[in-house]
Amino acid sequence: MTPRPRISWLAVRYINPCMDEGRPTLEEIIEQAHAFGLQYMEIYRGFLRSREPEYVRHIRSLLDRQELGVSQITCAPDFAHPDPTVREAEYEDMVQWVETARALQGVGVRVTAGCVHEGVARADAIRWAVENLARLGDYADARGIRLGFENHYRDKRWTSNDFCFHTAEFLDVFEGLRDTPVGVNFDASNQLMTGEDPLPVLEVVKHKVWHMHASDRRPGEYTHTVIGEGAVDFDALFRCLAAIGYAGFISLEDGQTEGDEGTRRSLEFVRRSVARIWG
Repeated sequence: MTPRPRISWLAVRYINPCMDEGRPTLEEIIEQAHAFGLQYMEIYRGFLRSREPEYVRHIRSLLDRQELGVSQITCAPDFAHPDPTVREAEYEDMVQWVETARALQGVGVRVTAGCVHEGVARADAIRWAVENLARLGDYADARGIRLGFENHYRDKRWTSNDFCFHTAEFLDVFEGLRDTPVGVNFDASNQLMTGEDPLPVLEVVKHKVWHMHASDRRPGEYTHTVIGEGAVDFDALFRCLAAIGYAGFISLEDGQTEGDEGTRRSLEFVRRSVARIWG
């Protein structure tokens, strides 16, 4: 039987209310993931109230109770910052997130290059991102945690775009990481924000992809649509991955505005597509 991808869920639509108003709680999101019939979920870093061991053990026990695994913790380090002390602080913070992923028995951690900063030369931002992501990749790999470098647009809590907002910068950083343990978290819709095509990007990085954000949008729109109801050609992307025997994660990046019904339609679309394309 051909191995199939594992389906996960990132509840993007809850990021702001969870962090600003305290609801829903991570405990409630875990219960909802179970109710959706999922076996894996993705945990945005801001969903965790603490990284203290007792709290992390509490969350892991809830995951065990609902028979849920963690595909990755979704983080967004800023390694393109011009201040070296900030970059080092970002690295040390990410070391702690790697350790938190280990404690939660997660598979990996999503990582980014960093923000656009005025006055920073392109070559410097690439060099700083590669140096720090490669260093973090070695640290994580030695501890059994995978890193997923994303073709990223903007973190929900950032006020500026990612340095790798455009394909060219993402692929330049990717090239610098090609021979490191750092893998790829491929986002299906971020290229639509810049009028670019995600498929050629996936063709370049596909052999390093272990985690995918199934996100959907209309061209130029930041807000997500229900997955399968926007402009992303998922058949082309999924067939590209199926052709290389991809059996990693496909995670619903669920930022749509139609609530639980939208999540159910997104989940049904992804499940149906995986069954059809992977056979």
